[in-house]
Amino acid sequence: MKKLLSMALCLTLVLSAFAFGATAEGNSFRSLYSGEVTTLNYLTTATTNDFSLSSNIIDTLVEYDEYGQVQPSLAKEWKVSDDGLVWTFNLRDNATWVTYEGEYVANVTANDFVSAAKYLLNDKNASGTADVFYSVIAGAEDYYNSTIVPEGADAAPMDVDFATVGVKAVDDYTLVYTLSAPCPYFESMLTYVCFMPVYEPFLLEKGDQFGVANGPDTVLYCGAYLLKEFKPQEKRVLVKNAANWDADKVYIETIEYIYNKEASTISAEMYRRGEIDSASIDVTIANEWLANDETASLIRPVRQTGFYTYFYAFNFDPQFDAAYEPENWKKAANNEAFRKSIYYGLDRVKAMLITEPDNPESIMFNTVTPPDFVTLDGVDYTNIGSLAAISSLGSATFDEAKALEYKAQAIEELTAQGATFPIKILTKYNPGTSGWDAECQIVEQQLEALLGTDFIDIIVEAGPSTGFLTAVRRSGDYALLKCNWGPDYADPQTYTDPFDVGNNYNFMDKGANPAEMAEYYDLVKAAKAITGDTAARYEAFAKAEAYIIERAYIIPFGYGNGGYTASRVNPFTTQYAPFGISNYRYKGTKLVEEPMDTDAYFDAYDLWLEERAALSE
Repeated sequence: MKKLLSMALCLTLVLSAFAFGATAEGNSFRSLYSGEVTTLNYLTTATTNDFSLSSNIIDTLVEYDEYGQVQPSLAKEWKVSDDGLVWTFNLRDNATWVTYEGEYVANVTANDFVSAAKYLLNDKNASGTADVFYSVIAGAEDYYNSTIVPEGADAAPMDVDFATVGVKAVDDYTLVYTLSAPCPYFESMLTYVCFMPVYEPFLLEKGDQFGVANGPDTVLYCGAYLLKEFKPQEKRVLVKNAANWDADKVYIETIEYIYNKEASTISAEMYRRGEIDSASIDVTIANEWLANDETASLIRPVRQTGFYTYFYAFNFDPQFDAAYEPENWKKAANNEAFRKSIYYGLDRVKAMLITEPDNPESIMFNTVTPPDFVTLDGVDYTNIGSLAAISSLGSATFDEAKALEYKAQAIEELTAQGATFPIKILTKYNPGTSGWDAECQIVEQQLEALLGTDFIDIIVEAGPSTGFLTAVRRSGDYALLKCNWGPDYADPQTYTDPFDVGNNYNFMDKGANPAEMAEYYDLVKAAKAITGDTAARYEAFAKAEAYIIERAYIIPFGYGNGGYTASRVNPFTTQYAPFGISNYRYKGTKLVEEPMDTDAYFDAYDLWLEERAALSE
């Protein structure tokens, strides 16, 4: 039966190619970019932009195929102990480390994962994902804490042996992870950067120059591609790694990224002329092209492949110029009535029209965790416990009467605290992101029209197109900002990370109501502690998530993409997973000779759904 099903799927896949154009041969792919990567050090970065390279040059223990099915990668097989604590991975013996020129250096071994863990868990290396690793691996957090040197001290106060950390190389090709508690989603974590390997002799040789983003020779490669050229703010070129253990499944041979600070503005016309193979299509261009038979065939709907959530964050530790009155903003941000006036006053439908002009409600949701991320007995997580009522509101979070009611309450309370009006609200956008500027203008006009310029003064400014996150969000140079977060693994815990202690999203642990923050962090801690009862765990995380939404510490927005795109990529051949870095990978991806239009897209999507359903039968 399985053999017959396999043959049927093969035939279906062959026929599906003709639904939207034949697969291109001798493939190369060209695109523009305006935001430069900050580092090639995949063991320290937590930035989406950096993942686009890391995911393609370094392989992980497992990977996901185009249907979201987990597949062997550097690990050819694995097993789990009966108590769920010990995971043993048998590595393949034909995976290799090579230089950016493709020269052999060494085989990938279990020791490379141990070396990566030791580097990751050293506080001086400032890894942005160490907490993901030590949240599940036995002994890892204690070891990490032992590497922290207090300010003014010469050494860390504790001395913990790395041998106590639950990662061991039994031999060259047997790797064992021991967990601190059973973790049903551990397998889904293995595609994330903190579980990538590193070749220790090279790491030690490079020292603090490992992964520096000034050339392709600061890292070694074991993934599908080599970074053949890397010239910051000029271009970067990925070429197929012929030495990769699975090179036969790498169909795009060359990927060229060309820098242009006006990428979002000029890419559509360059795509139309055939100079590049993908382009940003904003709502204005989409409407123009769809009205013309010739250009309508060049674009297709954006496919929702990831579970990135977007939300507006109030900054509780403002670090912006005195002209924007940071002390006055602190008072406003810490007033629940003020936050709720913005929460209920924001018309997300109008703002979403920039991203999704045809059906904006389709990419909106009212929670931090997106719908369809995880389910329990057929019930979506966003409809569990305290989140159910929030999800049921739909677009009804926009409520003019409530917004004005909370405005009146905020004026009374803030006036008593010595605040002055209008409250200046500094918001920034990345000019390299198509449509973000227009969305900010709509939000400004809509909120000021409803709440009045006597109450708020929204100040919209452009941030830098390169290094935007560092310059704006991470430095706290904003009052209200649209932020995003992508899941690292398949559990609701991952969506609490942006708000954790020490976060650089809204800094609520630094400046928000101390009593409420203590209560929120206790709720999260209690949820994390539940490991053997999935229903209770989900209920607990739902309660914590609802806590900050109901008090409007953040304003959930929805998905970050929708509308239309132009690309020669067949979106149904890419790796598919709602977590980790699978969606950034080009391995397995195929191009089409002719662009996929809307009709062909939906035909291919329906076929993909059928094929995926057949695999689970």
